[in-house]
Amino acid sequence: MNHVNVVDLDLLDAVCLCHAGLAQDSPESPDFYLNQIMNMLYGYLSPAQRQEVEVYLAEKKYLPPVDLIL
Repeated sequence: MNHVNVVDLDLLDAVCLCHAGLAQDSPESPDFYLNQIMNMLYGYLSPAQRQEVEVYLAEKKYLPPVDLIL
């Protein structure tokens, strides 16, 4: 496990964007805020981690496993 130094203002911005995305009176959709956070944090990933994200998306690992009923 590696440690990454995160700029404290980026961390603050990410937390504020999380709260804005959950607020009922936000001027943008939650997807807007989620994309802002993802774009901000993606820059902290190593090239190997960025490749892992590509594999995660390509293989749709975010989907639950399928239970086949025979």
